[in-house]
Amino acid sequence: MLTAVDLAATFVLAAECALTGVQADLDLFGILVLAFAGSVGGGVIRDLLLGEHPPAPLRDWRYAALALAATAGVIAASLMLGPVANVTPPLAIDMFEGVGLALAAVAGTRKCLDYGLDGAPVVVIATINGCGGGILRDVLIARVPHVLHEDFYATAVLAGATLMVVLIQRFGLRRDAAGIVAGIAIFSLRAAALLEAWRLPHLR
Repeated sequence: MLTAVDLAATFVLAAECALTGVQADLDLFGILVLAFAGSVGGGVIRDLLLGEHPPAPLRDWRYAALALAATAGVIAASLMLGPVANVTPPLAIDMFEGVGLALAAVAGTRKCLDYGLDGAPVVVIATINGCGGGILRDVLIARVPHVLHEDFYATAVLAGATLMVVLIQRFGLRRDAAGIVAGIAIFSLRAAALLEAWRLPHLR
């Protein structure tokens, strides 16, 4: 279950990053680099923090294959239909990223629990897992990372990871079921924030 969720997150985030690369007018190689870094970056940092060497995304060929497949799909669609990112509403891309964010955060929480961690360390590493790839993506295209100014981005992950830990450790819910609940909660919070323009306090 953990591997399946992790791979699903890789595919979704790679497609979203490839769309972002098309929007940023990167060349084909640049789009591929952005998609791979953005889709597995969070998982690599997670595994390094857990002491797993080499990290799963660099050890298992399926991560790279899924990132390549997602990127190839976006590139093929752009070549046949015109740059798909240019006709895809920004809200749709953000929603798609929300799915990947939820999957990655659930995978990070589950893996931390499998390693015997509990409490705050699980939530912190899960948040890094969910947001790390997006930070790398934004740094590579020279824009302020979403996590620093997009409301209910990291906040959604923090809430979902905390919920998953509580459901498992306090209420004894099975990890798979808790992961489903947490994933839905993360995506719902992120989607609601996008649709309703929820904002955390800003200084101006």
